[in-house]
This record gives sequence, structure tokens and C-alpha cells, in this order.
Amino acid sequence: MTLTPQRLKRLVKQRERIEKLQEVELAEAMRLYRRREDALEESLGNREQLMELAAREGPLDVADFLAAGAYLHRVDREIGARRAALEHSANDVEEERSELLLRRRDRKAMEALLDKQMEEERVERARAELRFIDELATTRWRPHGGAL
Repeated sequence: MTLTPQRLKRLVKQRERIEKLQEVELAEAMRLYRRREDALEESLGNREQLMELAAREGPLDVADFLAAGAYLHRVDREIGARRAALEHSANDVEEERSELLLRRRDRKAMEALLDKQMEEERVERARAELRFIDELATTRWRPHGGAL
């Protein structure tokens, strides 16, 4: 099946739509990355606040100390989980970005093919027009005896 200019135009439009969808997916992945980054910063801030409270001078309450230790352990686990989630999101963003670049290359290749085919058709039409003019001139010239 040959690719007509109309078919190529439809394919280019389809590729543009696919590229737009890929841009939306990339934006969503980046939004999730930023959300997870904010959550990690929040956990790190909680840990820092706990450490500042623990550094205060004064009498040490055993119950507060045990509660702070348990909270520190929970916050450290949370930080680890959020770092892993952030790394996963970074990988997702990179995958979406590379997929978008692939989609763009695909669309641009289709556009280049369409441009080339349109140029070839334009040249062929110009040639056909010149042939027609030559034929027209030849037929007008012949009835006059063929001499100038």
C-alpha cells in the first residue's frame, strides 16, 4: 500500500495527538515526582525537628526518650520508603521523557516524508504542465506548415 499525501497527513495528525498524550503523561509523572519530593522533604524536616528537641538540655524523661526513639525509627523508615518512591518516580519521569522524544522523532520523520512527497508531487505537476505547454505549442505550430 502506497502512502498518499492524504494518508500521510492523517498519520502526521495521529502522531501529533500521540505526542500530546505523551506530554500529558510526562507532566503527570513530573507532578508525582514533585509530590513525592515534597513528602520526603517533610519527613526530613520532621526528623530534624526531633533531633533539635532531643538536643535540648534539661531533665530526661524516660517515657519521652522512648517515644522519641520509636518516632525516630518510624521517621527513618518513612524517609527510606519516600526516597525509594522518589527514585522510582525519577525513573518514571525519565522513561516518559525518552518516550516523548521517541514520539517527536517519529512525528518529525513522518512530516519529513510528507514534505518530500509533496515536493515530488509539485515537481511532477510542474513537469506535466511543461509537457502540456510543449504539446500545445507543437499542435499550434504544425497547422502553419511547420516553418517559421
